[in-house]
Amino acid sequence: MPLFFSLLLLLLISFDGFFIGFLFGLKKIRISLLMLAMIAFFSGFVIFFAMALGQLIGEIISAHFLSTFAGLLMIGLGIYNLFNELPLYRRSFFVMITLLMNVDSFGYGIQAGIANQPYWLAPLGGFFIGFTLMVGIIYGHITENKLIMQTVETLPGILFIILGASKLFF
Repeated sequence: MPLFFSLLLLLLISFDGFFIGFLFGLKKIRISLLMLAMIAFFSGFVIFFAMALGQLIGEIISAHFLSTFAGLLMIGLGIYNLFNELPLYRRSFFVMITLLMNVDSFGYGIQAGIANQPYWLAPLGGFFIGFTLMVGIIYGHITENKLIMQTVETLPGILFIILGASKLFF
């Protein structure tokens, strides 16, 4: 069951990639395949690094405290996602895009490391983020519906809060 939740979290952090890609698509901004691959690789690296950090922390601090901390971290990320709007980017802001997309990835990586999840989740997470970014760009190019964008914006935050609360109470 913990592996299922880790895969679900990977999917959740990928929503940011989809949403950012969707914004790019709506603005008709194109991103090269090389840049998409670089974002995916960097995202996987961030998750891997955060997992190692989380595993190190897990050896020092009690499991109950870490579970509570992970739940609060997820709730915090969910609240952050609900109340912070992403700025509209310029094409050259590769670093900014990548960092904004990986705020959740870093939190996920720490949580996964604390839970001693396998490290192969890191490159899988990078792939998910790159793939959803690409799908978001494509979907943004073909849609004109602003209501869809508002729904996609709030869903990850709500799901992070629910998963964080489940860590605190179960």
